[in-house]
Amino acid sequence: MLQYLLKQVYGKSPWSYTIFWIELNKKQNGLYLKALNQGELVGFVGIRIEASDAHITNIAVLPSFQQKGLGKELLKQAELFAIRKDCLTLSLEVKASNRVAISFYEKYGFFTNGIKPNYYKDNQEDALDMLYVIEENE
Repeated sequence: MLQYLLKQVYGKSPWSYTIFWIELNKKQNGLYLKALNQGELVGFVGIRIEASDAHITNIAVLPSFQQKGLGKELLKQAELFAIRKDCLTLSLEVKASNRVAISFYEKYGFFTNGIKPNYYKDNQEDALDMLYVIEENE
């Protein structure tokens, strides 16, 4: 179901099944939350704690469930987890061409902190490094 969700959201999963498996099984300070509708996976968010930053490794919501507040709720849960872990920031990368996602993150309070050139291996697209400062947005 995870690969189906990623294919629906991204066209092609940015991570392979193996990479997800490794990420989910790491002995680390992180969390993956899934959103279910009638028992079916419709969205998820992955968070990895890195010092005082909670890095969002992945976030996805099925297109038929977008624009209904689910993505915002996943971000809110990521923020609450970050606060419990005494983090000061949330961070993530997003494709520079993904204007819809960038606008969504900006509305939540993220700002562009930099550009990571050729970040995406499949097409060498740049990523925007986005940051959310928890203290400023509480």
